[in-house]
Amino acid sequence: MSYRVDAFDFLEIINQRQFSAADEIKDNMVKNNFLEDNVNVSIDEEMIKEGLAVVKTNYCLKNDLILDCFSKDPFLELHFNLSGSAIYYKNSFIASEEVAPMTGNMIYVVPSDEKSEISFHKEDEYSTFDIHFPLKMLSEYWGENQKLDSFLTQIVQHRSVGLTDNNIKLNSKILLAIQDIECCCYEGLTRKLYLESKIREIIAYCFEETNESYPIKLSTRDIDCIKHAAQLITDCMNRPITIKELSKRIGINETKLKVGFKSVFGTTVFVYLQDLRMNKAKRFLLDTELTIEEISRKCGYINLSNFSNAFKKYFSISPGTLRNDTKLLKKMNTRIVKI
Repeated sequence: MSYRVDAFDFLEIINQRQFSAADEIKDNMVKNNFLEDNVNVSIDEEMIKEGLAVVKTNYCLKNDLILDCFSKDPFLELHFNLSGSAIYYKNSFIASEEVAPMTGNMIYVVPSDEKSEISFHKEDEYSTFDIHFPLKMLSEYWGENQKLDSFLTQIVQHRSVGLTDNNIKLNSKILLAIQDIECCCYEGLTRKLYLESKIREIIAYCFEETNESYPIKLSTRDIDCIKHAAQLITDCMNRPITIKELSKRIGINETKLKVGFKSVFGTTVFVYLQDLRMNKAKRFLLDTELTIEEISRKCGYINLSNFSNAFKKYFSISPGTLRNDTKLLKKMNTRIVKI
């Protein structure tokens, strides 16, 4: 069985469950049955300032679902598919009809009578990360980049447009910036400024990643397999898998995996993994009380010495020194506050 639901009504269902179960909505019985039987969705939205917000969503449905999307107001967004399954996304202004795993796009949508469709397959788990941001964050850089200028020209002409054909690659730099946003422990003004800086960082990387051709010939299946490999690397960070095992799990040979990964993500499998591990370790050192040995294990290292050497080589500072310097800085800040 499959369901087709208006996207606005779908969000109303989720909001009813999360915030106000007593509120009534139209077709209440039908929608509540749909909610109880089919929907396992969490939506975490944070408004940073007017027009600027981040939205993290997780979906798992018991039946196929199609969302009909109508735009009542113009909006500009970045969306990323962090899951291992493609998300079907059909509209009138982008040729591709899906957002593949570990990819995304920047789109501007104007109000119209045309609808877009977003589809989810039953039992698949989906995770998305979206950024809604004001147009002025782009327009202030008009003239700096040909791709940006072309994008803005379409917007000025009141046309819906995508920056790419749904293929901004979720490389390690973008993924780390997203993780920095999700793990941010600052509060107040510091938090707002930090999150905005990370959003600008992600936008910058998106324009770096808009080259839509690959240096070697890769089939659509090859590219999908390689993007799936990146997802597996991310999921298995604390117990890294070998190239050989990765090759078997995604169904392409080791040579094509290594060469193709470099082509798609602009870096090697090892460097991609190392970027994730080292930055995860840095966050643990700065934001938790875990011992260095515990951190090394969480980042996939069996030998503490190997972890310390790798960390120092990557950041030019040992994990112990970083931890001690951070503690000293916190003590100094505490004393300043007391004075």
